[in-house]
Amino acid sequence: MNNTQKQIIYMLSAAIRKKNVKFRSDEKINWNEVLEESEAHKVTPLIYSSINRAEALNIMDESTLNTLKKNVFKSSITQSSHIKNVASVLERFNNAGIPIIVLKGLVVRDYYPIPDLRTMCDADVLVHEEDLEKVSALMISLGFNQIKEKDDHGAHIVFYKGSTVFEVHWTLINDRFFKGDKSFEDKLWDDAMDVTVGGVKTKSLSLEDLAVHLCTHMAVHLAYSGFGVRQLTDLVVLVEKKGHLIDWKAFLNKSKECGVYTFAIAIFNICNRLFDMEMPKEIKGEKNIKNKYIEQLIQDIFDSGVHGKKSNDRVFAAEFAFDQGEGAADGSVSIIKKFMKLLFPPIRQMSDKYNYAKKFILLAPIAWIHHLIEGILNKDYNFSSKMKMATSTVSVANKRNKLLKELEL
Repeated sequence: MNNTQKQIIYMLSAAIRKKNVKFRSDEKINWNEVLEESEAHKVTPLIYSSINRAEALNIMDESTLNTLKKNVFKSSITQSSHIKNVASVLERFNNAGIPIIVLKGLVVRDYYPIPDLRTMCDADVLVHEEDLEKVSALMISLGFNQIKEKDDHGAHIVFYKGSTVFEVHWTLINDRFFKGDKSFEDKLWDDAMDVTVGGVKTKSLSLEDLAVHLCTHMAVHLAYSGFGVRQLTDLVVLVEKKGHLIDWKAFLNKSKECGVYTFAIAIFNICNRLFDMEMPKEIKGEKNIKNKYIEQLIQDIFDSGVHGKKSNDRVFAAEFAFDQGEGAADGSVSIIKKFMKLLFPPIRQMSDKYNYAKKFILLAPIAWIHHLIEGILNKDYNFSSKMKMATSTVSVANKRNKLLKELEL
């Protein structure tokens, strides 16, 4: 981690415990870098909450402070409105008699000192697969539009109305990303607990299942693209607020069932190292993860941003390092083959603009040159970004591939 990233961890650690950070008078902080990094991970409101307002002008200029205040105020209003909108939909589910379980951020936000500072852009819920038609009909009757995700990292349907977005899941385990089985889901509904969202009564996963789901969700994102620091703080606040009520042996057994045991152990070690989170005693003596992989995973988290798409070379590297349905790619040769396929794709898979090569296969070399020139001239990325993607993608993919294998993903 660089100094900016260490500063963010320091401030987040204070924020999730409702404390203020203490800065030395001679401490030099690059606030532009801190705010850029915190925005990439969507933790800016939390960062702001850790700053002592009376001392703020001693550590940053007035312009930066005012911009930060405005952004955090706007974010808080947006989150409050989001929860109100979500609650109104949940009430309609209750009235329609459709069982529903709220997931992730809708639950853990209440474990933060100021829930509205834990930002979210959508609402994840779980329903029975046999209720999907009723769910779609209800959402459409409420004015939502429906989108079926084509290349998702989890089985779900997206509904949106204005800025309110619902991701409706019917399973928590995606077969394309896990070698484990789905027995973890057998008792989800029986074990679900009562919670309220925006004053509306609904259901959440049990505490054990919630902890497992936070880990499986991070694992999916790590394999698919990456995940950011905010998902770590979600786990930290859950453990610190509700850990004494969690059956950690059951948690470990369930993490083994769905194939994320080693990954979960690594994540708990990271939360302990970064946020000084006390490790549950049942987890302390579990599998030892080599320090170099813990360090690599920490760096991967920071390099990812909130959804793993902080940089284009990382996006490509993630795709090369992991094969959906099979797991971590089979070593360097497999990764290089994927990279070459990107540069020289099979003619039959190329777009219609290369039909001349599909008709006359001898023109394939010309089509590939045409394809490369199109890529070079593409205005979506500047030249330096293209060079970075070309030079670092395979290297980054190799490192991520080894990490995924070590974590048994």
